[in-house]
Amino acid sequence: MRRAGIAFAAAALAVGIIAGPQAPAIGAQAKAAPTITAVASSKLPPIGGAVWVHFLDPKKKFSTARISGAVTGAATGNVLKLFGQQFGQSHAKQVGATIALKPTGAPAPYSFTAAPALATSYTVELFAISSDTTPLATSAPVTVYSAATHLFGKFSRCGRPTCHTTTRLRVLVPARALKTEKPKRWFVYFGVKLSPLGDVPPRTLRLGAGHPHVSAPREVNGHEYAVTITVSFFIGNNGWFFLIWPCQRDTEAKDGLGLPGKHGCGTLKSISVNRSYLG
Repeated sequence: MRRAGIAFAAAALAVGIIAGPQAPAIGAQAKAAPTITAVASSKLPPIGGAVWVHFLDPKKKFSTARISGAVTGAATGNVLKLFGQQFGQSHAKQVGATIALKPTGAPAPYSFTAAPALATSYTVELFAISSDTTPLATSAPVTVYSAATHLFGKFSRCGRPTCHTTTRLRVLVPARALKTEKPKRWFVYFGVKLSPLGDVPPRTLRLGAGHPHVSAPREVNGHEYAVTITVSFFIGNNGWFFLIWPCQRDTEAKDGLGLPGKHGCGTLKSISVNRSYLG
C-alpha cells in the first residue's frame, strides 16, 4: 500500500571547453535536485510509533492528520501535491488541494491535512507546474492508521441494591470494513468505585467485571452498526462511579482498520483508566 518515490541528487560536473589558443575554460556545475521531508502527526498519542485517527469522529478533532515537512531546492511557482494510497488500493491518488510554493529561502515549509478512512500511505511530490505529471522530487512515505469510533448512548437508570444498566453503542467504520468488523467478538472492561457522593472514578478496569452482556450486532447503515451492552453490579445504599471500555481485536492486516499488531483487547486481565488504546 506504499507508493515508492525516488529523489535523485545530481553530482557536481565541471566541464572545460577549449575554443582556441588562449581561450578561457567554461565551468558549469549542475544544480542539486530538490528534496522533500515528510512526517505525519495527529492529536492522538502515537501507539508504538504509529500515527492514527478516529474514523468520522463527530467532533472532527481526532479524525484528521497532518502531513508536513519542508522542501529544499524548489523554485517559485513549483507546486506540491499530496498523494495517498489507501489499504487495498493498487495505486496512489491525489489527496486535497495543491500548494503553490513561494520559497523565500531553503527549506520551504508546507503542511497538508488528511482524513484517512483506512490505513493510508502518503507521499508528497514536487512538480514544476500543476499540470505536470512527472515529479521533480518525492518524499519518503508516511503512514496514518484509522480506528473505529465508538459512540455511547445514555445509560438506563439504576435500581438498588443491584444496578442493572444498559446502553446502546454505535460503531462507526468505513463501508469497506463493515463486513469484517461487525461480527467480531466483544470484550468488555469494567470498573466501579463506591463512595458517599459517587464522585470518585475507579482507577482500574477488569475484563468481564460487571457481568457484561453484549447483544448481537445490528447494521444501521453502510458505515455503522450497533450493539446493546448491559452490566450489573452491587451498589447497596452507596453512591457510585463506573467506567466501561468495550473493545474488538484489531485486524488491520486484513481490512485496514485499527493499528497493526495486538494491543491487549481480550488478553489483558485488567487495564488502567489512563490507557490510550485498546484493540
